[in-house]
Amino acid sequence: MSSQELASQPTNSVSSTVPGADETPKAPQSLALQLVCAVGVLGFAGYMFSSWQQTLAQHSLAQQAQGSTSVVEEAPAMAAVEAQVQPSVTQPEVTATTGAIAPEVAPTVPAAVPMVTEPAPTPGITDPATLTTLGQKLYEQIDGSWKSYPTFTSNLVYQVQVQRDGAIAGYDSLNKPAQDYLGETPLPELTSNSATLAETSTQPQAKFLVLLMPSGTLEISPWVGN
Repeated sequence: MSSQELASQPTNSVSSTVPGADETPKAPQSLALQLVCAVGVLGFAGYMFSSWQQTLAQHSLAQQAQGSTSVVEEAPAMAAVEAQVQPSVTQPEVTATTGAIAPEVAPTVPAAVPMVTEPAPTPGITDPATLTTLGQKLYEQIDGSWKSYPTFTSNLVYQVQVQRDGAIAGYDSLNKPAQDYLGETPLPELTSNSATLAETSTQPQAKFLVLLMPSGTLEISPWVGN
C-alpha cells in the first residue's frame, strides 16, 4: 500500500465514523423551546386571570351604580304618584237650598241688674270715758226693770248695743239659755221703748257684754273685739 493510499484512508474513516455529530446540539435547543413555551403559557394564563378579575370588578361597580340610580329614580316616581293621588280627594258636595233662610237673631243681652249695696257698718264708740258712762246707764235700765225672780239655772249671756244717748239699740243672744229665758229679762221691753231701727242704724253705738245670773246678779262690761 502506497503512502498516498494511507494518507487518504484515515480521512475517509474519520468522516465515516462520526455519524450523528450534527444531532448533539438539538437536545438543548428543544429544552429551551419548551421552557419558553411554558413561560409564555403561564404569562398568558396570568394575563387572562387578571383580565377576568378586572371584568368582574367592573361588572360589580356597574350593578351598584345601576341600583343607586334605580333608587334615585324611584323616589321622584313615588313623589309624582303622591302628587297625583292628593288632588283625587273628593270634596263634599254643597247643595243650594231653595227654601227661605231664617234671619239670624241677635243674642239678647240681659238687662243690667242693679247692685244692692249693703249698708255701711255702724260706727262704734271706743272712748273709755264714754263707754263707762254708757255702761252705767245700761246697768241702771236693766237692773231697774228686772223685777221677776230668775227661774233659769245658767247664766244668760247677751251682747247689747247702746247709742250715745244711752238708748238700747238692740241685743243678741249668745247662748241657748239666753234665747229660752229671754222673756224673763227686760231687754225686749227696753229695746221697744228705744228709737226705731231706721233712726238708730247710722248712729254710733257702744257694745256691752251683759250677764244675768240665776242668783239675780247683773254684770255689764265693755265688749272686747268685733
